[in-house]
Amino acid sequence: MRTFLLVLVASLAATTARAEQIGVVVTGEPTLQPQVVSQLEGWLRDRGRTVVPGALEPSAINTLIDCFVLEDLGCARGVVDQRSKAKSIVFARVETMPAEDGRRNVFITGTLFQKEHESITEKRTCARCNEKSLHDTVDELMLALLHEPPPPAETARSTSASGDSEAERGGSRILPYTLIGIGAVALVAGGIMIAIDDDEPTPVGPQQPRYNDTMTGGIVLGIAGAAALGTGIYLYLRSGSKSAPVAAVSSDSAVVGWAGRF
Repeated sequence: MRTFLLVLVASLAATTARAEQIGVVVTGEPTLQPQVVSQLEGWLRDRGRTVVPGALEPSAINTLIDCFVLEDLGCARGVVDQRSKAKSIVFARVETMPAEDGRRNVFITGTLFQKEHESITEKRTCARCNEKSLHDTVDELMLALLHEPPPPAETARSTSASGDSEAERGGSRILPYTLIGIGAVALVAGGIMIAIDDDEPTPVGPQQPRYNDTMTGGIVLGIAGAAALGTGIYLYLRSGSKSAPVAAVSSDSAVVGWAGRF
C-alpha cells in the first residue's frame, strides 16, 4: 500500500510538471538568438514543461522589451500578468564582447516571470564561448532560475511604486516643457520684431509720420527666447529620456523596432 501511494504521488508530481506551460523570449545579439531560443526550449521540454508557441504577441514583446529598456521590472511583470498566454515566461538577453583570442565572451541575463509572483533574474557569463560552453551556460542559468518558485508578488506595493515613479517623471518634465514653450514664443516674437523694424528716416526729404524702431527689442527678446529654449531642452534631456533599438525572437515570431521613453 505504501509503495502504491509513493508511485501515485510521483505520478501526480510528474503530471503537474508536464502541465506547466511556459513561453520563451530572447533578445540581444541577433546571431545567437535562434540558438539560445532552441536551447532554452529544449531544456524546458526535457524537464517536462510545455513550451507555448507565441505565448506573447509581437506587440506585447515590444512592450516587454520597452519595460527592460526603462529598467522597470514592475512594468514587465504587468505585461506578463495581463498579456501572456502561458503562466510563465523566460525572458533572456544575450550580449557579446570580443575575447583576446578572437572568440566571444557571451553574457546572458535571464528573468523568469510567473503570473502573480515576483520575477527572478540570474546572470551568467560564457567566457571564450563555443557551442558546448554556451549550452552549459544556458543549462546553469536555467537551473538557477527554476530551482524554486518565486515569492508571491506584492501587487499593491508595486502599483503604488509605479504610480509614484510616473508622478515623479511627470513632475520633472513640467519645468522643461514650460521653458521650451516660453522660449519658442519669445524667439518667434523676436524674429517678427526684427522683421518689421524700419530704418531710421534721414533728416532731409519727405518724413514718415511714424516708423517702427523694434530692432533692439527684437534682438533682446530673441536672445532671451533662445536661452530659455536651450535651457528647457537641456533639462528635458536630463530628466531621463532612454531609448534603444531592439530585436527579439520567440519560437514562432520575431520583433524588430525601437523602444524607449521620450
